[in-house]
Amino acid sequence: MSPRNSKKSMLKLKSLVEELSDRDNQLKKDFELFEEFFENFPIPVTMWSITKDKTVISQRGNGFACRKANSLEDMFMCPTVRSMSLERHEKALQGEKIDYFVKTETNVYYAKLVPRQNSNGDLMGVSGIAWDVTSNAVMLACIESIHDTTHGRRGQYKEIHQVADKALSASRLRRLLDEHGEE
Repeated sequence: MSPRNSKKSMLKLKSLVEELSDRDNQLKKDFELFEEFFENFPIPVTMWSITKDKTVISQRGNGFACRKANSLEDMFMCPTVRSMSLERHEKALQGEKIDYFVKTETNVYYAKLVPRQNSNGDLMGVSGIAWDVTSNAVMLACIESIHDTTHGRRGQYKEIHQVADKALSASRLRRLLDEHGEE
């Protein structure tokens, strides 16, 4: 290789290193923003990833799971959340996409589990996300109660019943609960 070609190659390499460094710095900034978003999001949401041997490799958020868990078995404090989640993770670790609801004494969570695969299609683990949908469930229960109470009534009650009927028809949460059963 001539000195001229060598210099060109070095300049190209330097340019690529600078470009990758800029991308890396931007990814770090984006990750910090993402972390802040999850810690301060007004609706408790948690995101996590586990390996196929159930080791926790990342866990972020402000609800649903314990902080600083090392393994899947350590991640959930509440017995109800733990038993349902462990069972669902087993299915996801077999390659199945899973979504489910968990009700505790005080909260309702919607969780989604997605198997993670490498470029060859081999199962590497599972990523999950869970939202606290308690307020949505409470509002849905109120609308259902209004709907039931105003059924068959006349006057303004009939109008209220029709509005409640429209709200229930448009409720994504109701469809998900009906789809997955209220556990």
